[in-house]
Amino acid sequence: MAPVDWRQAWKKGSTPWDAGTSPPALDGLLARGQIPGGRILVPGCGTGYDLATLARSDREVVGLDLSHEARAAFLAAHSDLPGSVSYEVGDFFSYEPAEGFDFVWDYTFFCALDPEQRRGWSETMKRLVKPAGLLATLLFPFEDPISGREGPPWPINTGLVRSLIEDSFEELEVRQMEKTHPGREGRERLALWRRREL
Repeated sequence: MAPVDWRQAWKKGSTPWDAGTSPPALDGLLARGQIPGGRILVPGCGTGYDLATLARSDREVVGLDLSHEARAAFLAAHSDLPGSVSYEVGDFFSYEPAEGFDFVWDYTFFCALDPEQRRGWSETMKRLVKPAGLLATLLFPFEDPISGREGPPWPINTGLVRSLIEDSFEELEVRQMEKTHPGREGRERLALWRRREL
């Protein structure tokens, strides 16, 4: 399968993955107090619903995506958010921020990547998440065992993600999501990882 041209998809408005709101999993993390203050990164943030959801006076929230169109849509919808919220257009794998992040929210970003990019995802996460910082990964579509179905989204599971980051991240919890966007019932897991101290 040819790689998806994400920039063209946004330009054409062909974005069936855009659910129009943040996922219940993120709301759950906030309700349980599992998202710290400090610097937060949302890679592949699209139109930025999660940036608005995460905005708070003690947070610096950074969204990152390849699409200028998605950034424009975010800016048009959100002119006054608490704390510091910014949206950068760029490539995740070559992203070089001035400092690392206390929390990274991977909302189905990993499953959208070509499998050949998974090792690069792992190395980039290890670089971007501060020691003792948290990485939250919403795993969709979750399959165990993983089928041969092609994506995106590519079928994934906790074991796959664990195999890529267990040398640098400690697994804190994995939970099946009871509340999801429609059509995803039973196919989402939320995994929380802590970056090991250097």
